[in-house]
Amino acid sequence: MGQFRLAKGVLGLASNWGLQSTHPLPPNIVVKLLKDNGFNKVKLFEADPGALKALGRSGIQVMVGIPNDMLASLACSVRNAEAWVQQNVSNYISKYGTDISRGGPKISEQIQL
Repeated sequence: MGQFRLAKGVLGLASNWGLQSTHPLPPNIVVKLLKDNGFNKVKLFEADPGALKALGRSGIQVMVGIPNDMLASLACSVRNAEAWVQQNVSNYISKYGTDISRGGPKISEQIQL
C-alpha cells in the first residue's frame, strides 16, 4: 500500500462505526482497515465489547455513544450513569488500554485507574 498525505492543516481522520449490519466484519479487521487508511479517531454508536477490545492499544482514540433508549435512565440517576461508565468505559481503559475520549481530554487522564 502506498503512503498518502493529509491535507495541510488536517490533524487526522475520523470515522463513525455503526455496528448494526447484516454482514458485519470482525472488529479486528475493522480496526486494521481503519489503521491502514490513516484513521486515528472513531465514534462507536454503542459500547460494543468486541469493538472496544479490538480498539485496545490500537492508537485509535474512541468516543462511545450512549444508546437513545438509555439516555433517560442515565440522566435521572447518577448511580446508573456511574455503573454504565464503569461497565462500558473504565473496564476497557484499564484492561485493554482502549483510548476513550469524552469530546475533550482523554477520559484515561480524568479517571484514576
